[in-house]
Amino acid sequence: MQTQDQEQKQDIGRVGSGNMKLNELFSPIGAPKDNDDINWPDDMRVFIDNDNDALSQYMFPAIKKHETYKGHPDAYKIYIKPLEGCREMYASKFNVEDCEQKIPRQTIILMAKKFAAEQDNFMERGDYED
Repeated sequence: MQTQDQEQKQDIGRVGSGNMKLNELFSPIGAPKDNDDINWPDDMRVFIDNDNDALSQYMFPAIKKHETYKGHPDAYKIYIKPLEGCREMYASKFNVEDCEQKIPRQTIILMAKKFAAEQDNFMERGDYED
């Protein structure tokens, strides 16, 4: 009994092929009506968590440095410059205008504190041990 199509189908860039475009993922009904409806810091965090370049160029080196200072109350400062770099990468990739106003330095500092706390928990659990 055959349960799958056995003939090759043309790749048209839809979700089944893994080539779906990001703007095709959401229907217009649920999409934000304008940029005021977007939570820019949360959107940037999703970008960081899913972008190999942002992770490898900015975040992984910071995490490696953080391992030396784990548990230190000022360890969050290690993440400020990398997050600013990620903000620039995010703005460039998605054509976000005035990104420094949408995600100001004070927000970057809050993101850095949260990121450092998360990484401290991962290190404490031993997630980065060989």
